[in-house]
Amino acid sequence: MKRFILVTTLFVITTLTCFATTVERLSLDDLVKKAHVIVHGRVRDARSHWSSNGRLILTTYTVDVAEAIKGRPGRVVDITTVGGRVGDVILNVAGMPSFQRGEDAVIFLETSAGMSTVVGLSQGKFSVQNGEVSNVTSGLAFPDGRNGAPLKMRLEDFKRQIENRLR
Repeated sequence: MKRFILVTTLFVITTLTCFATTVERLSLDDLVKKAHVIVHGRVRDARSHWSSNGRLILTTYTVDVAEAIKGRPGRVVDITTVGGRVGDVILNVAGMPSFQRGEDAVIFLETSAGMSTVVGLSQGKFSVQNGEVSNVTSGLAFPDGRNGAPLKMRLEDFKRQIENRLR
C-alpha cells in the first residue's frame, strides 16, 4: 500500500509539472526592451507544418499589421510558434501562445533562428477585445515559484505605456 501511494504521488507530481513551461518572468519594461518589433494587428491565417528537420510541429500565423508600435515590420508579419496539428499528430506546448483567425492582438516579437517568435511565450501576446488588452499566463511556471499575473487594461493606456518606455 505504501508503495502504491508513493508511486501515485510521484505520478501526480510528474504529471502536474509536465503541464507548465518554466520561463523568465517579464515585466512590461522587459517585454518592450526584448522585443525587436511590437505590432497591433489581426490574424489572417494559420498554417501548421513540420520543422525543416521533421522533429517538431510549428504553426506560422500571418498577421496583418494595423500599427507598428516598435520597429519597422511591414504590413504583414509571419509569427512562428512551436506546436499545432499536422494530420493526426498534435503537439501542445504549455504556455506557448496560439492565435485564432480574425483575432486582434498586440504582439511583442523577437527573432529566433530566422523566425519571428513571441517574446516570453504567452507573456508577449495581448488579445484585444472591447478596447482592452489582456494576456494569459496559465501554462507558465516561473523560477521564483510564484504564479504569473495576467495584465489587463485599456488598449490606449497600454499603447501609451509602451510608447513612454520607448522614449
